[in-house]
Amino acid sequence: PRCGGTSLTQHFDVPAKVKAEKGRSWWGRIGMNYFFHRYHVLETANFPVKTKESVVALCLFVLGCAMLASGTAAQLAKLLVIASVILFAAPAFLFTAPFIGRITCIRRPYLYLVHYVLFQFMESIEWLTGTNKTGYMMHLTARKLLAYEYVTPHTMDAVCSMSIVRNPYSRMVSVYMYNRFGSGESFQHFVRSWYHLMRFYRESGETEEWFTPCHCIPQVDFTHFEGKQLVQSIVKQEELKFLKREEDLGLAVANDSSVKDLPDLVREALLGMPHTNSRFSNKKWFDYFD
Repeated sequence: PRCGGTSLTQHFDVPAKVKAEKGRSWWGRIGMNYFFHRYHVLETANFPVKTKESVVALCLFVLGCAMLASGTAAQLAKLLVIASVILFAAPAFLFTAPFIGRITCIRRPYLYLVHYVLFQFMESIEWLTGTNKTGYMMHLTARKLLAYEYVTPHTMDAVCSMSIVRNPYSRMVSVYMYNRFGSGESFQHFVRSWYHLMRFYRESGETEEWFTPCHCIPQVDFTHFEGKQLVQSIVKQEELKFLKREEDLGLAVANDSSVKDLPDLVREALLGMPHTNSRFSNKKWFDYFD
């Protein structure tokens, strides 16, 4: 899904299922545990400073400084101080959505790091979640799932597939809230910067994560390829309100909502799904635009 991925992940308890996956090595379990931990942390702040990593970094920094002050093992003390700075800066700033998504010279080494250096320890092909050189796997387009052979054409045709889409203008505000360089960056500045970040897509339709971050890709590329719809059902996020309860189906019919025609399997799957990963804002999405 392009939208609702976090909600679906929580609704179906995907983290627990990934961790219980048969055949997963201890290295893979560590990786996926850390991935879901970071996934949750990055939902709370653009630059998460108050984290477990920061506590460990602070302890190492204090220990290193104490050793330097006492003259004990000076070389080790310097290494501890340097390690503490790296341990704080990397998860709090470098490996965050704004830096990975918007700074190419950070995104590309990150993709290389998680796939090759760390031996793909944060990916689950069975559950199509985690991250590797293809980017964030839960945000792969339908075409990419087929091109990378994570899903076969037969499976794509046989399963009951769906994708959630939303108003592109409200989506842009959501992208801004998730990828901005803090609250000090204006929406107008962000949109202009984002336009330049999309240059590979604008010039040649490039959608590979190496060139174009997944948040830059228009929603139609998640559901269609060369004019053909690849997913069976497309659900508007704004109409999920008709799936809060079983008895709301009548409202969907009365409002001629797209959810009234969903296959039973999809409708039941989305029934009562929570709305998570919603950044707080005291403004309506349309108030951001000039």
